[in-house]
Amino acid sequence: MKLHVPIHTILTEHAPLLARVAATFEANLALQDELIQEMSLAVWRAFDAGSFSHDEGFRGEASIKTYVARIAHNKAVDHVIKEQKRVEVSGAENVQYENAVSEGDCTEQTLDLMSALHKLEVKYRQVMALQLEGFNQSEIAQTLGLTESAVAKRASRARQQLTSLMG
Repeated sequence: MKLHVPIHTILTEHAPLLARVAATFEANLALQDELIQEMSLAVWRAFDAGSFSHDEGFRGEASIKTYVARIAHNKAVDHVIKEQKRVEVSGAENVQYENAVSEGDCTEQTLDLMSALHKLEVKYRQVMALQLEGFNQSEIAQTLGLTESAVAKRASRARQQLTSLMG
């Protein structure tokens, strides 16, 4: 499917989504920026691939937002796995989430939530991050390649863990 929206428009429109996903999966500000660049490049490649290939790229089976979120989350999971292999996570790491939320939303409660989300296992973090972006259960299932019941189960467990972490 040939997309008629310029890639710079897609990247600009979804930049806040990419920033929030990066902040959800990476606490270090410099690595967040690197992850956003990786996500942006992956989005660009995916939409570019769709212009000349039937098997790759955007095929219009989901909304552009859902497709971008899927790419972002896949890149974020790859990043987490790579970072876990590279370095043991330090409890003294400087966590900076402020750039991922708008000024009006940058409250202590929001920062506590971001910190708690970062402590969840990746499979729970993915579901909660997408829910916070306003995706419904069906869209989350499609984005992550899960069944809706698996999404519901992960969301329930994630909420329980968040309640415990933030309690």
